[in-house]
Amino acid sequence: MIRFKHFLSWLTLAAALTGTCGQAAATPLYHVDIDTASLGSGQAFLELYFLGLDGAPAATAIVSSLTGALDGAADLTGTVTGTAPGTFVFGNAGGGGDLVQGIQLGGKFGFDVSFTMLPGDIGTTFGWALFDTTHYLGADGDLGNLFLQPFAPAGQQILVAAPSTRVSSLTKIPEPSTAALMLVA
Repeated sequence: MIRFKHFLSWLTLAAALTGTCGQAAATPLYHVDIDTASLGSGQAFLELYFLGLDGAPAATAIVSSLTGALDGAADLTGTVTGTAPGTFVFGNAGGGGDLVQGIQLGGKFGFDVSFTMLPGDIGTTFGWALFDTTHYLGADGDLGNLFLQPFAPAGQQILVAAPSTRVSSLTKIPEPSTAALMLVA
């Protein structure tokens, strides 16, 4: 029954985004690198979450290119679908979604994330963290956050909370047209 409810929420979100494609704002692509070499070895967990507050306009987070020493299948809860190494799609309906992926510490991990969102007055948060069975790793909580602000002017709709520079870094990937201009210059 729970899976059916998530399926219905996903269909509702997809219908909302499809019906208003011309109004949905697409955002830049971001790349996140996580280096766990300084955290020792052993098993830990990578968490990715997309938290939609009550009343937030429909939004999605599209996570792709999840790489690193992944351990088993990801545990998905809420409004999130997909499998590694493919794409995960998070929705913010019903509170959002959460992905917990087992990993092996000691190496590097990475993923790309982009967003779509409808206009509105309430934001949504995307975050990432590392933890083991007793505590967070690399930071006192999240390694980084991206706050979706659908009420902000175009180009300012994503607020970046500086990730931990020791373990995690975030890079905004230029759009193909911007990258082409940089090559010409």
